Amino acid sequence: MKKAVINGRCIERYVNGIPRYIAEIVKNLDLVRKNGIEIELVIPKGKELGFELKNIRVTELADAPAWDYTKAERYAKKQNALYINPASKGVWYRNSVTTFHDIRPLTFGDEKLSLNSLKSKSKFGISFFLGIRRCKALVTVSKSAKNEIISYSGLRHKKIYVIGNGWEHITGTDKDDSVFSEFSSIRKGDYYFAVSSIAPHKNFGWIIRNAALHPEQQFVIVGKTNPSLWTDDTSDFKGNIIYLGYQSDSRVRTLLENSKALVFPTKYEGFGIPPLEAAALKVPAIVSDIDVMHEIYGDIVHYIDPDDPNTDLDELLKEKLQPSDEILKKYSWRISALKWLKLIDMMCE
Repeated sequence: MKKAVINGRCIERYVNGIPRYIAEIVKNLDLVRKNGIEIELVIPKGKELGFELKNIRVTELADAPAWDYTKAERYAKKQNALYINPASKGVWYRNSVTTFHDIRPLTFGDEKLSLNSLKSKSKFGISFFLGIRRCKALVTVSKSAKNEIISYSGLRHKKIYVIGNGWEHITGTDKDDSVFSEFSSIRKGDYYFAVSSIAPHKNFGWIIRNAALHPEQQFVIVGKTNPSLWTDDTSDFKGNIIYLGYQSDSRVRTLLENSKALVFPTKYEGFGIPPLEAAALKVPAIVSDIDVMHEIYGDIVHYIDPDDPNTDLDELLKEKLQPSDEILKKYSWRISALKWLKLIDMMCE
């Protein structure tokens, strides 16, 4: 029987970005797995997944330094299994598929100058070049990310597979209206909403400047900071900007559905899930005029210049858009899981 071992170390309780991708792919692989392919998820001992699996076995491995290499990879090798690391990490074991969602630390350079950020960038670079040289295949989440990886590394395009993100997590979560009683200053139904990590490439400065130009508007921002990598600029969120920090999926859904539109002024993405979540909830999305946004979202979103905040968002929303149905059919966690299953089947031959 063909067998694959997936590294689940990066599945986190507070889900966003890469942990979101891993969790949703694993959950959907559990639903679409076919006979003849055994899939096993390995996690550090004592880690809680936060969801149940029926068809994928979960195995706990003792924690250790460099766990990905010393425990997860070695376990896969002993099982004579295909090893999958879906968390933007390199691999040493050659019978492996690695995943790089983007290579922002190598090409965008938005970290603050600190010892921690320099170490992080150096580790990422070593991991990336190790991965592209040792893996059987590399997965990324968009054609734009694939092209950047090829341009930066010279890796053969036939070795790179594109398997994108999905949206079902947002429609599958309950609503939580308590956010409006806890944060009573939010004007329900009359604010613009932004959600992502509070990082320089997410370009929240655009919202700060636009909010200053339009004091009659209200902006609500949700997201976590990472002070070890980026300067914490959340003190700049004031006046007509309400910053809520990290919020649950239920509250994100509620806030998104009750907003005038999602605002996503990012300068760099591998994919960018929030506009897909907005599309799934039938909420307008305003996104940056950058290549990857056009690739994924085409004519179902409104576009802004990420360097020019002088935009009247209310006027922009009057533009007519195309329906989002085809995009939602093209990008879903189920579709992505089926692509992963096909890749696993092929790599195990």
